[in-house]
Formats: sequence, C-alpha cells, structure tokens
Amino acid sequence: MTATTARSWHIGDHHPLAWAETAVKAVAFVVAYVAFVHALDRSLHSPSGVRIAELALLGVAELGILLTIVDRVLERELIAIGFVVFNNAAHASMLYALLAIPGPGGLLSLFCALMLGGELIKWRWLHAARPSLRQLTLMAAQAFVVAYAAVYLVALIFWEVAT
Repeated sequence: MTATTARSWHIGDHHPLAWAETAVKAVAFVVAYVAFVHALDRSLHSPSGVRIAELALLGVAELGILLTIVDRVLERELIAIGFVVFNNAAHASMLYALLAIPGPGGLLSLFCALMLGGELIKWRWLHAARPSLRQLTLMAAQAFVVAYAAVYLVALIFWEVAT
C-alpha cells in the first residue's frame, strides 16, 4: 500500500495476482450483467427445489460482499471500493436472474466457474504475496477465500446436476 496519511483516500499497490483475480472476476461480472439483462423481459417466479439452494448460496455470498463494502470504505482504497461495488451488483444481478423463468441457464455456470477461478487466484495471491491485511490474519483471509470458493463450487454443482 502507498504511504498515506491516516483516513485518506488512496490507491493501493496491487500484486499481479491481485490484478489477475480482478480480471477473471470482472469477466464474471459481465456474465452476471448479461444474465440480468436477459431476465428483465421474463416473468419472475417463486423458487423451488435446487433453485432455492442456488439462491441461498449466492445470497450468502451477496451478504458477505455487502459487509465487505463497509470494510473497503473504512480502508478508503479506491480500486477496492470500485471492485466490491461491481461485485455486489453482479451478485444481485445473478440473484435476480435466478428468479426469472427460465433462469440464467449456462450463464450461472459460467459465472460460478469464473468466480471460483478468481477465488483460486486470490488464494494463491494471499499465499504467495502475504499482503498486509487490516484486521485479519493470513489464515482468516484464506478461510474466507475457501468459503467463497466452496459457495461457487457447490452452486455450480447444483446447477449442473439440476439441468
């Protein structure tokens, strides 16, 4: 991170693996936005079966991302704030698409696969670069990454099994 005065807005120094994670997840965000646009002209329904599990999994991820927004604002790192806002919008978009009939189709699989890939890159980045983390130990940060990777993997499996 660039030396700054306390509480000032700044742009952090990002490791190449952090940029790789950002790029992979940015593609996932575009996939989610496409799913949302397709869902706009479809009717919504009450979910059942596997769709409830998928909504719950992505809903948990969304709640975590909402909490992350607060952390990024407290950290005052501009790129991280922008990233987490787009991440939040992507998850909300995919949740909306899951409520539409017939649903996001393969876009959900692609989204989850890309997000899983991004989490794997992030885990590698945390392990390789050992960045300074505001209030988390390295092990705690890796645990969050593993939890998110598990969410995307299970959602991907649910979708693939259900279709």
